Amino acid sequence: MRTIVEPKEHIDKLWGKQRIREDATYRLMKYVLRVDHDERVLLHNVVTGRLVVLEQGEAEAVNRLPLRYEPVMEQLVAEHYVVPEEYDEHQQVVNLRTIFRKLEGAHKKTDILHYVILTTTACNARCYYCYQQGTPIDNMSEQTADQVVDYISNHCGEGKQIAITWFGGEPTILSNRIDQICESLRMKGIEYRSMMISNGYLFDDELVNRAKSLWNLQQITITIDGTEQTYNQTKAYVNPCDSPYERVMSNIGMLLSSKIEVKIRMNYDIGNWSEYIELVEEVKERFPKNRRFLEISAHRILGEYPSFDGQLKHEELGWYEEKKMELDAITKDSGLLRRTNILPFMRYQACGAANGSVAVIMPNGNLVSCPDQIGTDQIKGNVVDGITDFNLDAKWRQFVEYQKCADCSFMPYCVHMLCCNAKDNCASRKGFHVWAMDKIRQMYDSWMTKQQ
Repeated sequence: MRTIVEPKEHIDKLWGKQRIREDATYRLMKYVLRVDHDERVLLHNVVTGRLVVLEQGEAEAVNRLPLRYEPVMEQLVAEHYVVPEEYDEHQQVVNLRTIFRKLEGAHKKTDILHYVILTTTACNARCYYCYQQGTPIDNMSEQTADQVVDYISNHCGEGKQIAITWFGGEPTILSNRIDQICESLRMKGIEYRSMMISNGYLFDDELVNRAKSLWNLQQITITIDGTEQTYNQTKAYVNPCDSPYERVMSNIGMLLSSKIEVKIRMNYDIGNWSEYIELVEEVKERFPKNRRFLEISAHRILGEYPSFDGQLKHEELGWYEEKKMELDAITKDSGLLRRTNILPFMRYQACGAANGSVAVIMPNGNLVSCPDQIGTDQIKGNVVDGITDFNLDAKWRQFVEYQKCADCSFMPYCVHMLCCNAKDNCASRKGFHVWAMDKIRQMYDSWMTKQQ
């Protein structure tokens, strides 16, 4: 057995080596991905993250499983690739997660280093699929902005280095409040870098300069839901003075020229998915320079909403998964898809909502755990008093383990939070499985090239 990708040290150390039982009959662990490639057997352990290529004897043993222990299986047993038939790997992963969470809780820092700030819930676009439809419009006041800065100063720790995500609504509608917060942070000696979720419409030369110099904007995600006509209909901007599509594309060019990373996102359903390849080609043609700051990806529209023409264009999950694979392949061929090289391994935390490392601040100064859930029933405190509803805060730190997931190869990779809207998301979807298998082959090929 030779290692292609080393295991995650913290997991490997805690789990340790599996004890050999010479009287046991062994099988492949459920959380191991097998790929036969280049006449070799590759095994990836989804708990530890270790990827290995087997020697001939080991491969022959794996092909004969279930099998009573043989000396050639020594490393396969030690590294948890094969386990006794009665072994409960699901419970083992649950136990490992529990230990890691307790260890993290015992050493938890109270510093908050990431702040999601909604300066406004207003938006100049009217996307038909927006989950914030019906949310009352609220704009952050100067007084609240000062309180936000004080809250950050009191919670960012001695290092005084933070990350900010500007969210909304459309955050650039209240760009002067972003200015105020950034200027005050600088006066207090707090270092910050920021990201933004925006439709990109309101940018111009002056605002791009402020974003770069004052906001320290590193990255911005902008949604382009198809080609020009579809985009303009979908966004349905309030009182547009020109073609919003052309305006936003021009603004993307300015952002890229300022070396601000732009992530273009196309939300798709059966109404616009076929425009993706044309959008990708147009993006490539318009922005030949600074390509390393540009990325484009496709994401399914969540929920069932009548589109701008009144038609319901939602489809079943299987359809979205198939289209996601097709669209990702298009982006990959274009050179504009950047996916992580890290193969799946056991996770025990989800987003910052679960460990308190992120503060989500509403325009009125209220605190919630998740920017995707901003209703009044989710308020857990405010920037003046801090956390006041400790029960709600604790509820957002609760996880669930599904017995139905016990036999899934990706079970260790999936983390389900009790309050999260995405708690039922599944990594075993066809597209992710195909990606993981493909990535294993790529990593083996790359490793082999280095051996030569």
